[in-house]
Amino acid sequence: MPSVGAFDATHAPAPVPNPPGARTTSSSPKRRVGGGEVNNAPKPPVLAAALPINLNDDDAWRAAYVPALASLLATPASSPRESASRLSALARSGLLEFTDLKTRPDRFFLAHRLLVEHGFEQGPGFSIRFTVQFNLFAGTILELGSETHLEELTRMRRDGTLGCFALTERLAGVNSGLVVQTTATYDPTADAFVLRTPHAGATKNWISQGLTATRAVVVADLIVDGASTGPHAFLIALRRDSDAPPSRGITLTDMGTKTTGNDLDNASIAFDDVIIPRSALLDKHCDVRRDDATGRGVYGAKGDGAPASNMERIGQARLSRVCMRWSPAGSRGARRSFF
Repeated sequence: MPSVGAFDATHAPAPVPNPPGARTTSSSPKRRVGGGEVNNAPKPPVLAAALPINLNDDDAWRAAYVPALASLLATPASSPRESASRLSALARSGLLEFTDLKTRPDRFFLAHRLLVEHGFEQGPGFSIRFTVQFNLFAGTILELGSETHLEELTRMRRDGTLGCFALTERLAGVNSGLVVQTTATYDPTADAFVLRTPHAGATKNWISQGLTATRAVVVADLIVDGASTGPHAFLIALRRDSDAPPSRGITLTDMGTKTTGNDLDNASIAFDDVIIPRSALLDKHCDVRRDDATGRGVYGAKGDGAPASNMERIGQARLSRVCMRWSPAGSRGARRSFF
């Protein structure tokens, strides 16, 4: 079995078939995202947020954040790559920390409101991208990750690393999150997981920011010693960096043009026996290890209580979807009533 490193991914057998006519990206060095070559990404915008301001002062924060939004959203993004570059710049600025969801929730949700007010006329694309990045991707790591994952989250914010939240599957329909057939099988010999899309219906579907992200939180049914332990979240690398092809064994397919929000990329994602290290499991509440006496995998809880799927702890996902449905795309009246 191939060796694995921290948040790495390697490959094995045959790929899951894609729907007829789908545009697919896998290990090809040149791939199209939203009509533009990935290697021709726009120059990342630079915000004035690096200027020294007292981020502990709410008035000073707002005085810096609003002009930054106005600068980023002065004109509509010409492509998903440009929109993603803008979000990366906003993350790097440090004006909003991923951890603000827990430590400064009032500021965190005010940031959403201000984004809607300044970006409403451009449609829902950037606002959905923002919510995926800060609420779903980072919020899940914040809730379910260990201290090591939280350190990684801090580095990703500093570097402007973009991520997506791979939960919804093609056959789940309205039961998104309740039906998870992607599997992550623990291999005690390698002390690693094998991430697999067992059939086309288990392909992750309509994953926002899935083509421009380099990282993903993937929800998969965790299999330990032949038994399902339920849906769990894993932090994986989709690619080495934003200009690299997908990691071997990962197939990304552009979902194509939509009726609105085409500055946001949406992908389907399939996994062909992708090997991810044990450290990829977001393991704040649970753990998987190899029993040296038997050589078998063992699943258990951390702290008090019985073992539970770590997805049972994730209230952020539901709240984030409320934000996505109301904040970016709702009417002005609905927006006023919500806030």
